[in-house]
Amino acid sequence: MKMLSPRQIHLDFHTSEKIPDIAKDFNAEEFASVAKNAHISSMTVFARCHHGWLYYPSEKFPELIHPNLKNKNLLLEQVRALHKVGINAPVYITVQWDYHSATNHPEWLIRKRDGAHEGGAFTDAGFYQSLCVNTGYRDFLFEHTAEVCRMLSGELDGLFFDIVGIRPCLCSVCRKKMAEEGYNPCDDKDVRLFAKKSVDKFKADMTALVRKYSPDCTIFYNAGHIGPCTKESKDSYTHFELESLPSGSWGYLHFPMTARYARNFGVDCMGMTGKFHTEWADFHSLKNQAALEFECFRMLSLGFATSVGDQLEPFGRLNCATYKLIGNVFSQLEEREEWARPSVALREMALITSEGAEKEHSLPNTVMGAVQMFEELALQYDIIDRDMDFSPYKLIVVPEDVAGDAKLSEKIDSYVKRGGKVLALGKGGLDADMNYPSSYGVKYVSQTEKYPDFIVANGELAVGLEENNEYVIYMRGETVLSCGAKEALFARAPFFTRAYDHFCSHRYTPSAKGEEYAVGFENENVIFLSHPIFTQYRKNAPFWCKKIIGNAVEKLLGKKMVYHNGPSTMTVSVLDQPEKNRTNLHILTYVPVRKSADMDIIEDRTVVRNIKLSVNIDRPFTKARLVPQNIPIEVCGNEISVPEVDGYAIVELT
Repeated sequence: MKMLSPRQIHLDFHTSEKIPDIAKDFNAEEFASVAKNAHISSMTVFARCHHGWLYYPSEKFPELIHPNLKNKNLLLEQVRALHKVGINAPVYITVQWDYHSATNHPEWLIRKRDGAHEGGAFTDAGFYQSLCVNTGYRDFLFEHTAEVCRMLSGELDGLFFDIVGIRPCLCSVCRKKMAEEGYNPCDDKDVRLFAKKSVDKFKADMTALVRKYSPDCTIFYNAGHIGPCTKESKDSYTHFELESLPSGSWGYLHFPMTARYARNFGVDCMGMTGKFHTEWADFHSLKNQAALEFECFRMLSLGFATSVGDQLEPFGRLNCATYKLIGNVFSQLEEREEWARPSVALREMALITSEGAEKEHSLPNTVMGAVQMFEELALQYDIIDRDMDFSPYKLIVVPEDVAGDAKLSEKIDSYVKRGGKVLALGKGGLDADMNYPSSYGVKYVSQTEKYPDFIVANGELAVGLEENNEYVIYMRGETVLSCGAKEALFARAPFFTRAYDHFCSHRYTPSAKGEEYAVGFENENVIFLSHPIFTQYRKNAPFWCKKIIGNAVEKLLGKKMVYHNGPSTMTVSVLDQPEKNRTNLHILTYVPVRKSADMDIIEDRTVVRNIKLSVNIDRPFTKARLVPQNIPIEVCGNEISVPEVDGYAIVELT
């Protein structure tokens, strides 16, 4: 695997033609010096922005050079100055957003069914009118990219193509192509499938073009998310960059969710956050240092390279406070990288995602709830799709919204026969004929008639809950009967389901204290739970849901890879470095807090003390030390004691 440069800056430069004197204060030597002093190893710089302007001396498109650009050689001078101090300089090119093209070439716009264009009105502020890569715009993009490749030639480190997504289009060109290829423009599903095929072909063709000029530069296409939508076009990429800011449409759960999927493709990965307090183009704001530490350290804790987004101000000088902040964090990363890159993540289980391939940024509540829960339980896991290999994992988790079919049932049953363990929830794996995989040992009846259910805390799946107490599962579950499985968890029904003429108090009707019925089943290597527990945890995080899942996972695994006595907000990831004969625990204790209506905030490092961990890995270890500080810590069998974690700690086991 070719490794990415480890500490990167993504330097936006979307700059209006209404602003004068663009880049008038740019000084190449100062620019490179500020970057070098901030411990940056790579900085992505701009060829063309969302406004549609170029920042280099284009011979092919001189009319598109930013009209107020004082230094027509800006891109070239940035690249050469960065190279002079040993910093890579990939080049940014916008694709589906370009305000100049959208304004001057309406025939290139993506069209919706009623003929309206996709994106905001032209009377609204913004450049979000989307362009179709099947129109003449495609020719422009290829000519523009070829010019950049020729101009930089051997100086080209990489290309970052932005806004390259699955955008259904019914423009005249797309309708004609659909007719030729047998797609039905009246069928929304067909239109989306055609859009995906079109953008995947665009990526493949663009990569082929770039390779004519550069055999080894990096190539990435950004859609703000990496998931099953990326799988079919993965060969067009050299690596993955996971744009995932804690604000906007992402949030702090998005990164681990997409990272644990993306790392399965055998290419190097990089996380991307921003230096902004909110999100992109939040000028003159600074992220709290603790927040930037957490976001960057979390990338490293999964073995990823790190990227921080910034936007160059119009006059062309890097903001000193911004790069002081970044340098404070990147210097810490630089000290720790050798214990994370390269490495192999150790995993004991995998969650099958219900995210589809036809749409980007589809974040199922089931997956988000499971990710939150698994992080809190210190589980070592991947997220996979149904077509990926199950064999590397001891346990496969099937969430409640994973639709079943004959192929998936056969795959699950074969996996169980070979000794694999399965935890399934709700309708997870249920096919169109209302049959579960035979290995579940249960039969589907219907949705539960009276709800909510009240789980009675008895048995191994309820360990840690108050014995015999009833715990509500607010969301409606499924009625399931055993056909060979052992009944392992029970519930009681309410007096009646709340309705307009049957209700009690403010919310739901309490338990009628009647006969118990099974809501959890064990069938050798399978545990089945009849409620949508991950969705429930995403909605309001009942601790009893986490207890039940934790008990089920531990029962199936025998023992987890990691146990600890720290708070649930502490996360632990395990990275193996076999060539160095060591395994490293990456421990994070930062706590996001919902201080505002719009986003979570991290303002402080959270210090935890006297952490005890039990680590069950195949590699035997007798020594442990905190790195890079080189502080020995106590080892007793498979248990270690960490006196203090100040936000982030790495424990090397040898």
